[in-house]
Amino acid sequence: MQPSKEILIDYLDHQLNQQDTDQVETMIKNDKSLADEFQYLNMAIDTVRLNTINDKVFAVRRSLKNISELTVTPANNRIRRIYKMSMRVAAGFILLIGMAVLYKYLTVSNLSVYEKQFTSYDLSNMRGQETQDAEAGAYLNKNWSEVLTIFQKENNKSNKSVFLAAMAEMQLNNFSQAVTLFENILNNTGDSSFREETEYYLSLAYLMNHEINKSIRLINKIKSDTSHTYYPLALKLSSIDLKIIELKK
Repeated sequence: MQPSKEILIDYLDHQLNQQDTDQVETMIKNDKSLADEFQYLNMAIDTVRLNTINDKVFAVRRSLKNISELTVTPANNRIRRIYKMSMRVAAGFILLIGMAVLYKYLTVSNLSVYEKQFTSYDLSNMRGQETQDAEAGAYLNKNWSEVLTIFQKENNKSNKSVFLAAMAEMQLNNFSQAVTLFENILNNTGDSSFREETEYYLSLAYLMNHEINKSIRLINKIKSDTSHTYYPLALKLSSIDLKIIELKK
């Protein structure tokens, strides 16, 4: 697959199959110029979404101003009818725009963004690490409570075991507990494993734990690093959606 603007747009619109999606994410991660172009397109789409409504409202206002400047005389019934009809159309158009803005504001929430961005962690992504221990086995079987039970019994808790426990807490919607576990990984300066995974999932845990400012800071940190494993996923997060959530706090 050769990278192009059309492919990047299809990727943003979720029009690619899984194989092509994986290829695009790999290309974005490995090609800085493509990553820059992708980030530009994503920002442009967010900007267009925000500005389109303002542009339409401005156009309607300008149209109304031009109509109001027409000389309307009692004898010119045709102009009067056009003016009245234009006023009704403009009012309806502005109402539709207002409804669209209201719908966007009402439907965007931390939950809607979370459900769009969260994907279960694939245990096969553990780069060459042993995955056949009891905790990993429970995780593979999606037995989240068992994952936590095994984790609590462990004497020496590695970043791997803490990460799996945190992911189990997220699956059980225990976001406060997940935040604590993820933060323990980032505070463990003696072990750098699972840091990138933790940063991405912690940003989502912050979001669901109503710590939106911490979530935004962590997401922006990931977006600023094109080599980050979760850079392509972080770029999908709409800045406008995050701003709406921030305003709703």
